[in-house]
Amino acid sequence: MLEALLGSVNKERVLFFISARDEGYAREIARFFATDLAPVQKQLEGLENGGILASRLAGRTRLYTFDPRYPLLHELKALLAKSM
Repeated sequence: MLEALLGSVNKERVLFFISARDEGYAREIARFFATDLAPVQKQLEGLENGGILASRLAGRTRLYTFDPRYPLLHELKALLAKSM
């Protein structure tokens, strides 16, 4: 639904997943949507570089969540909730 706005179906999937579960890692997201891992990793990296997501290591796994300092976080979450 938001693919046209976000420019990528995988970016939409990543944002929906993080919105629904509060955090996630690349392989988990790729498996959930039955898609390839590389495009999901690319979107996670891009969203983190853009300041939308933040990551942390839990053992050898990089977990991603919304960056609470992102200025449009409330609006982004509202848009995702509305489109779910």
